[in-house]
Amino acid sequence: MLWTGIIVIMALLSGYIWGKRDGIISVSQQNLLSTPLLLRQESFEKGYCILCHKPRKKRIIYKIKGQQGGRI
Repeated sequence: MLWTGIIVIMALLSGYIWGKRDGIISVSQQNLLSTPLLLRQESFEKGYCILCHKPRKKRIIYKIKGQQGGRI
């Protein structure tokens, strides 16, 4: 009975450690992938590049059916 309890506790503990390690690895991979997107979003919101502080270029956007659009 004692050995069964020890084995169950060891199995639960090893599963917890394995899951925690796997979670840490997946979170760090997600952070690496989302960082460029967050930089682009913040640069777009502020109107200039966050890394080099250059203003964003103005572009002309044309609407559907040949209508001229305004500047952004």
